[in-house]
Amino acid sequence: MAPIQRNTSSGRFYELEPGLSVPSVTHVLSCIGKPALIAWAANTERALVMDAAADLYLDIAGTPVMSRPAYVATLQGRVGKTKAHQKELGKAAEIGTQAHALIEWNIRQALKQQVGPEPKVLDAAQWAFMAYQDWAQSVSLKPLIIEQCVFSRVHGYAGTMDLLAEVNGVVTLVDFKTSKGIYAEAHLQTAAYRVALNEMGHGPVADALILRLPKLQTDPEFEVQASPSIEEGFPTFLAVLELWKWWYAAEQASKAAWKAKKDQSEAA
Repeated sequence: MAPIQRNTSSGRFYELEPGLSVPSVTHVLSCIGKPALIAWAANTERALVMDAAADLYLDIAGTPVMSRPAYVATLQGRVGKTKAHQKELGKAAEIGTQAHALIEWNIRQALKQQVGPEPKVLDAAQWAFMAYQDWAQSVSLKPLIIEQCVFSRVHGYAGTMDLLAEVNGVVTLVDFKTSKGIYAEAHLQTAAYRVALNEMGHGPVADALILRLPKLQTDPEFEVQASPSIEEGFPTFLAVLELWKWWYAAEQASKAAWKAKKDQSEAA
């Protein structure tokens, strides 16, 4: 039976067989703090609020002075319930999803697999795809497996890799990113995927790389980073996995305690 992906309130899991679920690699890596992302979210939210406040100031100029509570309530309505960074993340995620879908569609065509209609994408996603095409041509890319679920029963995790291909004649795991930069945890992800591929019999896969694809014409170049060896990256991933197990057990215990308290209160 092929693993079944399940998204829960506690994160993403893969059911390898009935009664055996393991966390996704990306869910495990979410335990790692991302200071740059926190700073970006704060700055994005600050910019949105300042713009909304400035626009409101201009719109009410010359009208009777609003009370502070009324001004705050009106400003809150303009800002909206959705946080600025959540809106921006949503837009970025949509572009990334569309770029991945177009790349997958073209690779499946190259592998002579059955495909549906070509995905319709935004200009930013098309720009990312064009960068992928430039890179693929430069390395004589020969796709082998696309969007494959990989898992390790030995270590207890799973995930969906982007691409296994020959890159300049060398079998390599390729992970696509459409972020503004390549972050260190991405290399832990490729280490986990390579171990899973080798355990499943797809190996030996020793090499991996991150391919960052641009989404803006002002950022025209793709970026490539080779991942460290499995021996260097995988022990760190296992350490993060242990941290995740601790966090997950604590979260489940907290939820169980809260539910018991609620049930007790309702029964009283």
